[in-house]
Amino acid sequence: GKIYVALGNIQKAINSYQEALKHEPENLFYYYHLNDLNNEILNSNLKNKIDKIMKKSNSAKNNLAYGNFLLSSYELKLKNYRKEFNYLLKGHQCYFESKEKKFIKEAEYLLDKLPQIKKLVTLNKLNQNSRKINYKIKPIFIIGVPRCGSTLVEKIIASGAKYISIGEETGIINNFIRQKIEQKQSLNLDINNSQTILFEKYKQIGLIQKKSDYIFTDKSLDNFFYIELIKEIFPDAKLINCKRDILSTIISILKNNLVDIPWAHNLEHIFKYINIYYETCDFSKKIFPNFIYELQYEKLINNPEIESKKLLEFCNLPWDIKCLEFYKRKDIISQTASN
Repeated sequence: GKIYVALGNIQKAINSYQEALKHEPENLFYYYHLNDLNNEILNSNLKNKIDKIMKKSNSAKNNLAYGNFLLSSYELKLKNYRKEFNYLLKGHQCYFESKEKKFIKEAEYLLDKLPQIKKLVTLNKLNQNSRKINYKIKPIFIIGVPRCGSTLVEKIIASGAKYISIGEETGIINNFIRQKIEQKQSLNLDINNSQTILFEKYKQIGLIQKKSDYIFTDKSLDNFFYIELIKEIFPDAKLINCKRDILSTIISILKNNLVDIPWAHNLEHIFKYINIYYETCDFSKKIFPNFIYELQYEKLINNPEIESKKLLEFCNLPWDIKCLEFYKRKDIISQTASN
């Protein structure tokens, strides 16, 4: 079902989740995803079933989470927004508790350790002419917080006249730094060596291609932690900061269960992470005023042609009406919550 959603085949996705329910009729995860695909399933019979399942003493935290998310959808249809909000908070609490051991450790790393460790990362800077290797790769990094419009921006950039490799969320730079931290290696990074390692990692996942003129996208949103590193290691990189009305962002994070993001299930965690993002980007913008392109989501959706032309110009790419017709493509796969 999840694969068919990523491929855009909605009917086959629905069929798959319905088939799964035959084997696990009380697994609310399947109903949750069916509701995303067709909210007509939200009838009184299903609500009674959800209530009965949730009242069982042996209901798993994961099932309780999806039960609360489904009940929030009922309240949304009735425009009972306060009740919807409360069900969302309950759902996120249950989901966090279902992965508590892992999530506590991950949230601590992202909210407390990484902002401090980032300050310890230094670079052995070399004169540009002394670099051993010049790969001529031209990555386009898209940063922000989840639900900021980054998937939309990536598809617009990659749907013009020029072929571009789409990376979505690679996590390559974050994993590179984290590995060094976990192995207690020096954070005084050699630019040549770091460039070589990262080049190979991008090459391994098929993003570095001659036919795309070595241009590719990476929308690992947490790359905002590594703006200075990106600027030094990838001299031909472009960096786009996707910004959206912050209340809309927070509500969208709550309404979409971001299953692998440990800080996205608790309001205090969400506020803290977004504060870190703002502080980091504001600081980086002062140091590198011309390196970061700030794209406002609301401006893009209200004036798509004007704003997409500015965006493509920043990326040194030709604009084409196809940039705004990305939804017509049959070769796009999206694994994000925006698929």
